[in-house]
Amino acid sequence: MTVLPSRHQIDCFFLLSGLWVVLHVSAFTTGSAYATPALVAWTLATTISYAFLYLLPAVVPGYVVHHWLRRRPATPGARLLLAAVLVGLTGMVQVLLFADRVIHDMYGFHINGFVVDLVFSPGGIDSLGASRSTELTAALIVLALLALQAATWWWTVMRQSGQARPPQWRLRARWVLLVILGLALGERLAYGYSAATNYQPILFASERYPFYVPTTFRKLAARLGVEMGDETAEGVQLRHGGLSYPLVPLHVEAPARPPNIVWMVVESLRFDLLDPEIMPNLWRFSNQALRLEQHYSGGNGTQMGIFSMFYGLYGNYWFPMIKAARSPLLMDVLQQQNYQFSLHTSTVFTYPQFDRTVFLKMDPADMQPISDGAPPWDRDRMNIDRLLGFLDRRDPGRPFMAYMFFEGTHANYNFPPDCVIAEPYIDDFNYLSADFKGQMSRIKNRYLNAAHHVDRQIGRVTAHLREKGLLEDTIVIVLGDHGEEFMERSERWGHAAEFNRYQTGTVAVIRIPGAEPRVISGITSHLDIPATLMPLLGVRNPPQDYSQGQNLLAPDFRRDYAVAADWHRVAYIGEKYKVAFPINARGAVRMEVLDADDRPVDDRERAKSEIRRETVEMMNNLSRFSRPRG
Repeated sequence: MTVLPSRHQIDCFFLLSGLWVVLHVSAFTTGSAYATPALVAWTLATTISYAFLYLLPAVVPGYVVHHWLRRRPATPGARLLLAAVLVGLTGMVQVLLFADRVIHDMYGFHINGFVVDLVFSPGGIDSLGASRSTELTAALIVLALLALQAATWWWTVMRQSGQARPPQWRLRARWVLLVILGLALGERLAYGYSAATNYQPILFASERYPFYVPTTFRKLAARLGVEMGDETAEGVQLRHGGLSYPLVPLHVEAPARPPNIVWMVVESLRFDLLDPEIMPNLWRFSNQALRLEQHYSGGNGTQMGIFSMFYGLYGNYWFPMIKAARSPLLMDVLQQQNYQFSLHTSTVFTYPQFDRTVFLKMDPADMQPISDGAPPWDRDRMNIDRLLGFLDRRDPGRPFMAYMFFEGTHANYNFPPDCVIAEPYIDDFNYLSADFKGQMSRIKNRYLNAAHHVDRQIGRVTAHLREKGLLEDTIVIVLGDHGEEFMERSERWGHAAEFNRYQTGTVAVIRIPGAEPRVISGITSHLDIPATLMPLLGVRNPPQDYSQGQNLLAPDFRRDYAVAADWHRVAYIGEKYKVAFPINARGAVRMEVLDADDRPVDDRERAKSEIRRETVEMMNNLSRFSRPRG
């Protein structure tokens, strides 16, 4: 007769699994977490107690299933089911912790709403651009973690089958639980005291732990007469009400001949790629256009970057816009003026959900993604083939808008052999096994080669417009959705992690018929694009009625700062300082205050006082197009 494992054996399985989780969680900490005895004690208590909490989603159902099966006849199937549940659940805890650590090392945040959105949105996982070797490595790691849990099951259950249960182990398990609960209580009290006294080493060490829940004891502290600072003093608590977008109805006097628009957006195209060697076609074209030399995206990722260039609003408006299903006013005006559209992307329109925001009202027949099959560089080429075909087949009696999103410059940085201008480059860029610091120059060379290929495709478009006599009637826009960093200013590679120049600064070239070619060396922003285009489409309202940007063609144009956002932060970017504010953060929040070279500022209060007027203005703008509920 098959005998189910005893409660003692299940206890041993979870205790040993907990040890693996402790080792996993300890990898989140850094040397600074052990700088003082107080930090050492708190770090050990937090690591052990949180390891137990992370394991709870496996522990609770595991014991429930074990109890349920023990009330039924023991069968080989029951034993196998129990093993599958316990090994599967504990293995998935290990996998999620590993995934969180990879995300935190790359981007500086844990699994959050952004990551969940990426996983569950169509095309989200594909947007990471991982190579086959990266996918294989990830699969092997997952299998290894599941194998570890299977070995733990064998060691604690199968190996001990038929052996008498040592009663002392049951006592030890209970004591272990009491110790864990004691450590959890001590950790809670230590954090609460740190919040009350503003002991920052513990407050900010807590940021390393996934799903850390701060405990501030604010009410208790007040009763005891302990003064605590405002918990939102360095963060922004923001709740959008109903949208008021635009603030007043648009007054539009459509021009007799509306300008055509060709709008090209390049993934991760940072500012310094506009170079005669890297992008010769775009460089030559920029000499006949507006070249914006200190241009910033509205975000450090694709979502906020593209949102900001079409809506002309801060990235935090993404959430109320998608909830309310509101398209950008710019696209509404184009549709009202009977534009014909040809919209192309070498990825998908569903992630980020531009089909529910920027292109919400577009005819699906006009949206032509090429998202699989060929490598990204070839998809870019095929999309340009389609775009040029549209230009030749369009109705010449109507204005048109053509949009293209290039994917070749997204990591893994993709290019054909005849576009190699930078060597040596890493041949197989595996996100999980690459030596980033040692191989960064070779990784960056892949990026430069990919940008060179994109430049060829941009050159095909501009040459075609000139050949067909369309250039003098067409606004041509070339932008990066955001930048890309190769550890120049931080320990990060890529984007979506920081607000430094390399992750937010982009190429920006705009050719407007009738506008004199010139270079704008001051700060400009994606937010300025709608405010520049709308008057050319006959919109008579001032930009502040529908945008947080400014008209680049206005004689008095001057921008003192740019604003960029990500999923949970908004950043002020000025000539002298950069300040990142957490949005709707709980517990301790870190306001990053950096100088122009992205180094931490020693005298934070002085820096904040110097830009107080600008930051107050920015804070007011965060909800300017929202109206209170009720």
